[in-house]
Amino acid sequence: MADELVSSRALARSQAWIDAMEHAIVDLADEAATAGIMKAAGRPCADQILEACAQIQGRRPETVAELLDATNRRRAECLGLDNQWARDGSSAYLRLDGCNCTLVKAGLAKPNPTHCLCSVGMFEALFSSVCRGSVTVEVLEAVGFGDTCCEFRVEFQE
Repeated sequence: MADELVSSRALARSQAWIDAMEHAIVDLADEAATAGIMKAAGRPCADQILEACAQIQGRRPETVAELLDATNRRRAECLGLDNQWARDGSSAYLRLDGCNCTLVKAGLAKPNPTHCLCSVGMFEALFSSVCRGSVTVEVLEAVGFGDTCCEFRVEFQE
């Protein structure tokens, strides 16, 4: 089946819907609920990344080292990105030159502090898939906060 093109009016409607949803979440939910909703929204992206990692290495990653290797290979070989995860003991860091969210790149969403919580959920889900202990994600810098780049630190217990 051939790819179907979406009309510019339909894209504009989708963009407005996403914007309205993000504003409604902030207006109607407390801070913890807002974070929970947006973090949950990031989990499907983590699942897609894990599937891509499984294709790259022949199986899903089972350790942090395998996860970082597979995601770095995916970033370089499949996406043509230079930014790589770096590990320092029980922490991993990723610095991006800009917002890498596919919704933002497609023009469907705008970077903002609420939207950036989705990335927190995505990284929590990625690392939780290979860790038995706690996983904590910190947004150090983000385009959604007005910064020129996005930088994340993940603290984990294997």
